[in-house]
Amino acid sequence: MIAERAPSRLDGAAGQDPDAPPSWALRAEPGGARLELSGAWTLGSALPSAAEVAARWRAQGAGVLIPELVAVTRWDGALLAFLLALAQTVRAGGGTFDERGLPDALRRVLRPPEPAQAHPPPPAPRGLRRVGEWALARLTSFNAALELLGEVVLGFFRLLRGQARLYADDVWQVFSASSAHALPIVAIVNLLVGAILAFIGSVQLLQFGAGMYVADGVAIAMVREMAAVITAVVLAGRTGAAFAAQLATMQGNEEIDALRVLGVSPAEFLVLPRVLALTLMTPLLYLYACALGILGGLLVGSGMLELSAASYLDRTIGALNTHNFVLGASKSLVFGALVALSGCHYGLRAGRNAAAVGQAATTAVVTSIVGVIAVDALFAVCANALGV
Repeated sequence: MIAERAPSRLDGAAGQDPDAPPSWALRAEPGGARLELSGAWTLGSALPSAAEVAARWRAQGAGVLIPELVAVTRWDGALLAFLLALAQTVRAGGGTFDERGLPDALRRVLRPPEPAQAHPPPPAPRGLRRVGEWALARLTSFNAALELLGEVVLGFFRLLRGQARLYADDVWQVFSASSAHALPIVAIVNLLVGAILAFIGSVQLLQFGAGMYVADGVAIAMVREMAAVITAVVLAGRTGAAFAAQLATMQGNEEIDALRVLGVSPAEFLVLPRVLALTLMTPLLYLYACALGILGGLLVGSGMLELSAASYLDRTIGALNTHNFVLGASKSLVFGALVALSGCHYGLRAGRNAAAVGQAATTAVVTSIVGVIAVDALFAVCANALGV
């Protein structure tokens, strides 16, 4: 501790020798004794013994010892060590060491620890505490997601004004990964879904001699529901998980912190391109999925029901209308934004270790799929209320 100039109570202290040796004096008071310290209490000085001072205090029969810096010119850790030893000796002997007259820097160290509660409050029920912690964690995550959404919206407006900080090569790479690279898996999954719908429909409709209506059922199911939902689920497991893993890795490598230090918003530089890519490309993938689903139904219908391609397509065109495509495209637009935001949100909130990357990807996929199903149900309720 660096030697400090102590405040003095005596008028003549300012004129004393700053290197005067440390000295002390006991002055009896009603119910106790006052210990007056003076001189320079620094390392290297001939310091008095705390045991000697305590013995003199006990000889006077005082119950309270009140130390005070009367004319201390300088002090450092030597004074603190002396007072600590004196306080321990006084308290061990059953006396009271009253440090209220000392400077704050000394009083904070010399203050005795607060006694433990004799009867500590009972802990909260374990199950209730877990529920509360879970609710607080979900609320914190929800607030962070809303904050991220707001930053993305503001970044989008800056992009429209030409003020956003983006690299064209990075944006093109994200758009390519979210669209062209996803075509094979989207095609396979939706082709099989269309074939399954046609197979189940044909088995049931053939019992009533209405096999030709398989085309109607497959077309409406794919365009209104299945193409948008299945494509979103595929993108959640493929692209959304990739977004979460990429950003979680950057978080672990402190690249996100480096962007913030440089004054670059991670939401604008990293999240905005990904959200735009999935939001704009998912409707196009939805149309592609509709065509593949109808093709899958055509393959099953022509094989099991011996329907010609012309009659199957004619029934398909007759069953569809503009409202079906508008509803499906609207769903896919929302699903794409939801998957992208979920992946980026959990990627940015990941921990700084290898296990956190997998946890972020898993949580992003689960949240995206659950969110897609929930939003799809909301769309179904609204469409039914509007008669679409």
